[in-house]
Amino acid sequence: MSTDRVRLAIPASGAYLSLARAATAGICARLDFPIDRLEDVGLAVDEAASLLLLDAVPDTELVIQWQPSGSGLAITIESVSSSGRTPRTTTFAWTVLSALASEVSAELDSGHVRLTLRADRDEVPVP
Repeated sequence: MSTDRVRLAIPASGAYLSLARAATAGICARLDFPIDRLEDVGLAVDEAASLLLLDAVPDTELVIQWQPSGSGLAITIESVSSSGRTPRTTTFAWTVLSALASEVSAELDSGHVRLTLRADRDEVPVP
């Protein structure tokens, strides 16, 4: 398995989310994720990025990193927060995100919000 870390910085705008989805699909394919799991991980990245974009400071960046890890992939998505808070974990969006990824966490550090996702290659999310 590859241990290469991939980092992508895009403008914090929904217009660029297709780049994050395309990169996720390519990385998952390279790591031999089954097609259904690849699609789930792509949706999880899209959902996480969308959550952060709702609170991102205009004219800043959204930074996404993919790191192969064990039998899966660790993904971090980070933005500068205008509110200084992590996304609420009681929303429908967070529920969807949690169903698509093996693990999800959020943290705030010096005005930056970081979501960390774990996507196992063979795990099938439970609805």
